[in-house]
Parts: sequence; structure tokens; C-alpha cells
Amino acid sequence: MKNAFRAGVEFYKKEGIGKFIIRIVKWVPEYIIWRRYWLRSYLFDHVARYRGRIKFGRLQRELNLDAFTEFKTIMGGLEYCKVNSQEYRILNEGEKIEVALAKSFEERSKVQRTIFDSPPIYLTVFTDIDVYGDTNLLSKGRIALSDMCYRDKGIGRYDVEGGCIVSCHRKGKWFQVAYKKTDIVVEEAINCVGWACKNYFHFTFEILSRLPFIDEYEEYRAMPVLVDAGALQIPQMKDLFDRVNIYKHPIIFVGQNAKIRVKKLVYVSRNLWMPPNFKSGTITTAKDYLFSRSIVDNIRNRILSDERYHRDSSYNKIYLSRRKCGNQRLMNAGEIEKIFAEHGFQIVFPEDWSFEEEVAVFHDADVIVGATGAAFTNMAFCHEGAKVGIIIPSANDSYFFSNIANMVNVEFIILGADIVKKEKFYSLDTFVLNPDKCRRFIQYIEA
Repeated sequence: MKNAFRAGVEFYKKEGIGKFIIRIVKWVPEYIIWRRYWLRSYLFDHVARYRGRIKFGRLQRELNLDAFTEFKTIMGGLEYCKVNSQEYRILNEGEKIEVALAKSFEERSKVQRTIFDSPPIYLTVFTDIDVYGDTNLLSKGRIALSDMCYRDKGIGRYDVEGGCIVSCHRKGKWFQVAYKKTDIVVEEAINCVGWACKNYFHFTFEILSRLPFIDEYEEYRAMPVLVDAGALQIPQMKDLFDRVNIYKHPIIFVGQNAKIRVKKLVYVSRNLWMPPNFKSGTITTAKDYLFSRSIVDNIRNRILSDERYHRDSSYNKIYLSRRKCGNQRLMNAGEIEKIFAEHGFQIVFPEDWSFEEEVAVFHDADVIVGATGAAFTNMAFCHEGAKVGIIIPSANDSYFFSNIANMVNVEFIILGADIVKKEKFYSLDTFVLNPDKCRRFIQYIEA
């Protein structure tokens, strides 16, 4: 109060009585607005905390979670190392990353490319660290270690809820975690645990692609690997892991939402810097989709080095059907599949394939078309010059798969569909494809 009074006197002496009165008159509404903003922020903070508690109660019943913690100190792993003088290795100081937005049939005739500098990729060894299943989170005492949360701290664009994280402050000042307590203590391990571990795209590129970095160091090649139990229950993903795991690391499974203690954890930071989701109303930009080339190279090099993959020189056209998939988003899929079948496309069901068949089909195919889905992760195995068309609403075309296509020199085309029902997350939107547009696209792609 004394400081405010002195500042007022100084302003009066410097500017005179007229400006002083005007300043006082303006100050009143400014103060009221500030109080309203402060009250709104205060209420939001308490409502968010209360919502997290409510969600924890539901998860206790549904998933048998038995512990709840709020972290108020959030750090990035590299920042933690620097503050605590912990050794680390920079594996990639930063690379020039080309983010590609695909061309769109009859709407955008060229690929739009933008260049950005990436964050560094680093390796460190944490001691006496806690690991949480199905989540990118680590914690050291009362400190939460999350590169993604730290990157967004104070900005509030990312929605980091998922896995063990049940609620968070909109500016990243704190987040709440619900988990299963365990008595498991692991002496040493490599971290291959992460968010959305059961999704083929996220497991392949966000989690597994970091293992080859660690394998560069001989001292870690016999060390066990922490893997989410749910991920390797999916046969294709188990086969993928076995093929990438060339040094036969033993596996230590981490249960869903389980918290375990690791005395020595070898950790490589993210090489794909896309957040899990965005807060409602956030306008995304190309910079939100930074993918290091290593996400593809580290997987592709280990899989395609196998002599069994020799391209069939015949011309192969396939259509990826999702009719057997529980999440069918293309509402007129039957009609669209019939059109492609009439033009010589083989209708295939990726969920029926083994991993070896997935790789072989994508490696041999010259043209691949289908509604958006994780099966397009297999573009990492396409031959250079292949053509890929993805059916997705034009409003939702993002950089997910176009970045992958750009890395392997595949011609990638958005086949814009019309939204039928808009959902909270665009990955859940349903849509239809105009049959006439479909026929024009087939003529174009076969020209």
C-alpha cells in the first residue's frame, strides 16, 4: 500500500493534477476487471482440482486405482539434469525438421512444407525414479518430470490428461495423478513406457523408435526394458517389438496405471514432439507436429534390413477396409469399397494380418487407399514413389501421416470427406465420401 501511495505521488508530481485525476478514474474499472479475472482463475483452479478428485473416485471403482497425488513442481528431464548436475548425453543437438501438409485432391495441388528447429534429443540415467504405466510421466519425490508438460507450462495449449494424469491446471502450474500403488522395485531398466501405448502409431513412433538410440551403447544392450503390458498383448505390436529388439532385451511389464520404482532408469527423451491432445479452441500450427526423422529411420532400418522383403515388381492396388474395426468412421464405407473394387483394388483387412504380412503388403503396394486410421503407420515400410490416398475430412487434415510420407518419399494425397457428426476430438468425427469424387480420384491416381 505504501509503495502504491508513493507511486501515486510521483505520478502526480510528474504529470500534474489533470492526468492524475484521469489515471484514478481509469484505475477503478481496471481494478474491477482484474478482480473479476482473478476470481475466475481462482474458481477455475478449485473446480479443476475438485473435478480431478471426482474423476479419481470413478477410477477407483472402474480400474481399482488406490492413490492420488498432485504435483506442483513440473520440470523437463533435461532441465532437471542441469539443475541437479546430473550427467546426460545430447544425442541430437537439434535438426532442421521439415513439417509437411499433404496436397488435397481438388483443393490443394501442392505439398506445403515448413522448416523448424527441433528440441534436442538427450539420454540420461535417473536413479530412484518412479515410472507410471500408460503415461509419459516420471517423478522424483515431489517433482514431476515431463518434457511435454514442461514445454507447455505457462502457455496452456496442450491437453495432457490421459493415462495416470486425471486433471491439470490450464497453465500447467500443477497436475493430478491417479495410479495403482505397487511394491515393485526394479534394479535397472530402459524406459519404453508411454501414453497411448495400445495405439499402433503411438507405440511405433513415440515409444519404440527411441530404443535404437540406447542400443548404440554397449553397456545397455543386456539391460531389461520396461514395456506397458497392454501394448504387447496385441500380436502385431508384439511382433514389431521383437523385430526391433535385436539385442533381445528382457522385458519387464508395467501394469496399466501402475506406479513402480526403478533404481537405475535409462531414459531417452522424445523424438516426436506432438502433444497428446490440444485444449478445446486451440488453433494448431505446423510447429505442433515436429517429427524427428529418427522415428521412421530407427524402425524402418531394423525391419527392412531383413532379406525376406524383396519387392514384388507387379502393380499392386489395395484398399484398407475398416469394416471389421470397432471404430468405423466412414459412414458410407460399403459403397466406397465397392467403387474401388470395381476399379481393380484389392479390399484388405489389416487387423487380419500378421505383422510380417503388414510390412510385406505395404512394401509391395504401388497404390494404397483407405479411411484414416493407425494402419497408415505402415507407410514407414512403403517403397519410394508409392501413392497413398487417405480419406479424411478436409477440415481435419493434419500432419500426422503426411510427415511420415514425406520422410519416405511417398506421394500422399488427402481425399477430403464431409463431416457427418463432429465430436470433441476430431479423431472421433464421422464422415462420408462423395462417390463421384471417389471415382474422379481413382482416375487421377491411376493416370
